Amino acid sequence: MSRIPYDRIRRLRLSFRPVSMQSHRFVAEIWSAGEPKLQICSVSWRSILEQEPLDAAYRRFIAELHHRLAQAGSAVSLEAGLPPAFYWIGVALFVAIALGLAALTARALQVGAYGGAAIVAGFLALFLWQIGTFVRRNRPLRYRADALPPQVLPRVRGE
Repeated sequence: MSRIPYDRIRRLRLSFRPVSMQSHRFVAEIWSAGEPKLQICSVSWRSILEQEPLDAAYRRFIAELHHRLAQAGSAVSLEAGLPPAFYWIGVALFVAIALGLAALTARALQVGAYGGAAIVAGFLALFLWQIGTFVRRNRPLRYRADALPPQVLPRVRGE
């Protein structure tokens, strides 16, 4: 196991990355000179089928990491969300699919296929909720160590 001094960390990205078994998961990616990328997640495997959310501990760790990076005078690039090219391609696909599903719903209503319209509208609502949350939380931005972006950090009760 190697150690990375704070002043050697060159880039840190925070993002919202849900997966099939954990729909509320956050990831910190850390790049440093001469070391492989390090990923730290807000969940931990409890068993082969169960993941344990570590929201409060993850949030405290990220805040302390930023505090120490600032103290060390690190020239770290602090980024949140997805890389811009991937994000904007994703936004275009999101809008195209949403408009397509809305058009299908409208067409089904025009021809009197109310059951089909209800099913497609249900998929549209689910799509807007799930993928819309992902898109909203992962908008690319740069931030300062003293101003952590809340959209890429888990909410913790009592904070």
